[in-house]
Amino acid sequence: MTRISTFHQSQTLLQEMLNSQRKVADAQRQVTTGHVAEFYKDIHQDTTSLTGAKSLLARLEQHGDNNGRIQSRLFSYDQALSGLEAAGTDIKEAVMGAINSSTSLGFDAAIEGAFEAALGFLNSQTNEGYLFAGSKKDTLPVNIDNINDLLTAAEPPTDIFDNNSLKASVRIDEDRSIEVGILADEVGLEIMTALQRIVKWQNGVLPTTAPVPVGPAGPMSTPLTQSDQAFLTGEIANLEKLVRDVATVRGENGLNLKTIEGTQAALGARIDQTKTFISSIEDVDSATAITNLNQMNFALEASYNVLSQINRTSLLNFLR
Repeated sequence: MTRISTFHQSQTLLQEMLNSQRKVADAQRQVTTGHVAEFYKDIHQDTTSLTGAKSLLARLEQHGDNNGRIQSRLFSYDQALSGLEAAGTDIKEAVMGAINSSTSLGFDAAIEGAFEAALGFLNSQTNEGYLFAGSKKDTLPVNIDNINDLLTAAEPPTDIFDNNSLKASVRIDEDRSIEVGILADEVGLEIMTALQRIVKWQNGVLPTTAPVPVGPAGPMSTPLTQSDQAFLTGEIANLEKLVRDVATVRGENGLNLKTIEGTQAALGARIDQTKTFISSIEDVDSATAITNLNQMNFALEASYNVLSQINRTSLLNFLR
């Protein structure tokens, strides 16, 4: 006599149905979240690579954020240095114009205008504080507000500068750091010395910084005296030098700006590569995930159908 039993078969099909339900749940989660797994334990073979890549990505993105702020500061330096260069050029042109025309008309106004422009640029501010103050971001780097204050300052006027000597050095990527700080006395001492010499002469005082003029000192008259002419002519070499020196500092700042721009481009490429690598480990392809979900649903429905048919099977059906 043949023994007829559907219990074992039913248990096997029930287990297959439960497995199909679990696979459908996993497929639904992948479609919903876009991730291969919910926990690292489910991708344990790639955990080390994934955590290392995420740590690298965080550092790269931090460098990118820092470089963005540095880039903004370098642009501010460039604008201020351009203004200082223009102020130095204005002084030189005022001196040469007075020499060529042998007149002092408009000379004092031009010099005072150049002083106010230079002072404004040296005391430039950003949202981080005073631009040329070193690390003393909340301290005005040049402590005078009137050209006549130069009459009582030291010669050269080093005592009008309150910045410290600390320049900002920043890490721009995984391997490089650059110095980006510029100090007020570093770029402003020459122009303030030139202005001091002129204002002293105009107030009848011989400046003691080189080149020391013979005198007698001014104020200048129209037409210029021989001593006025000699003094102004002696100023031209220093004025040309200060304009060149400011231009040199501006050029160095421009090189730093170019370096930051290149670094930002390289960081962007590395960030994209790292994100792609991370995605290859923890993210699913949407089209593939949807296809898998449809297949899992089809398999689950098939399990339901087969199990339903087995449950309806009985000995009575066999005996008919």
